[in-house]
Amino acid sequence: MFPFFKGTVFENGIDAAFRSTVRNEAYLFKGNQYALINYNSKTQIAIRYLNQGFYSLIGTIFESGIEAAFASHRTNEAYIFKGDQYALINFAPGSTNDYIIGGVKKILDHWPSLRPILPRNNRGLDNHDHHVQAQVDQD
Repeated sequence: MFPFFKGTVFENGIDAAFRSTVRNEAYLFKGNQYALINYNSKTQIAIRYLNQGFYSLIGTIFESGIEAAFASHRTNEAYIFKGDQYALINFAPGSTNDYIIGGVKKILDHWPSLRPILPRNNRGLDNHDHHVQAQVDQD
């Protein structure tokens, strides 16, 4: 769908994404990198390391990657997740003036309605040894 990802870490998929408040733009994440794209014109705007474009993530669990994300209903804000932690960020399109709102927090401490469903061991989605499960399935 996006040929400009050929030869990049994004070539075989992404870890997370959220839509920007800039028309037709989205942030895509894979490992410690992110891409900013225009999904309407199917053009790449930038591919950078997280610590080069999201200064507020330096020194946090998110500096090495983001596992899930979604845009907030508030302008220029998005929720990012990794492991058992999350943060609400102001992502400041067109600049590196991003910041974390209220700090990095434990998901279950602040989203108690998720307690009955987290943690999940979704086969193929969560981090666990798939090889061990494949052996069990074959027996």
